[in-house]
Amino acid sequence: MIAFISDLHANREALDAVLRDVEVQKPDAIVCLGDIVGYGASPREVILRTREISQVVLQGNHDAALLDDRDAAGFNERALRAIEWTRAALDAEREENWPLWDWLGSLVPSMDLAPGPGAETVHLVHASPRHPLAEYLMPNFGPEHERVAGSFAASRHRLTFYGHTHHPGWFAEGDAFQRAADNDALLKLEPGRRYMINVGSVGQPRDGDPRSSYALFDGISVRWRRVAYDHQAAGRRILEAGLPSSLAERLLVGR
Repeated sequence: MIAFISDLHANREALDAVLRDVEVQKPDAIVCLGDIVGYGASPREVILRTREISQVVLQGNHDAALLDDRDAAGFNERALRAIEWTRAALDAEREENWPLWDWLGSLVPSMDLAPGPGAETVHLVHASPRHPLAEYLMPNFGPEHERVAGSFAASRHRLTFYGHTHHPGWFAEGDAFQRAADNDALLKLEPGRRYMINVGSVGQPRDGDPRSSYALFDGISVRWRRVAYDHQAAGRRILEAGLPSSLAERLLVGR
């Protein structure tokens, strides 16, 4: 069994709570689909913890933007301010931070994963199979939407796992997006059918549920877990860091 986490966004409180729940589920591996930094106020702690517990880590668009301003094209003002603050917090002039920058720079936004002997290989992307770093597959897109159809065409395997939109759920080829509602929402995979599966966000949910989201995959089904955490503490860190107050406020409502 694999635990998929994504979009941690430097939220230490959320990641700690999720990892406590993951430990109870006893997966064989933890895979992170990117966006370790951005928005939140604990980038160093979240990077270190992610490196420690994840067998596979992808690069997200906020991770890429931290490394290169060109990847911040299209970011709103709040996101840009958070990237600038994160750069200062992870001061590249300090030798102790060099391994963190090197590690972030080594990540890629897409890869194939063979879970184990006899298991089918799956496609991992941060955003979409067609444009793995930054294209949005929004939950209101219909099955004929150009991005959805194009992403199914670009997917290298029957199953693709992604994050980026912070909306847990799935596209089955030919169908509209299905939301993974509430804790322990279950998708039983139909043999031979193609899916793009969003695991949700650990650090900044946006589906109206403020609880963190992650997903468990056992080869035949996907199960989403929703985990409550201390939003107030995470929000206080954001405010104390001088980041926009809206980044703290949105944690309370999951938007």
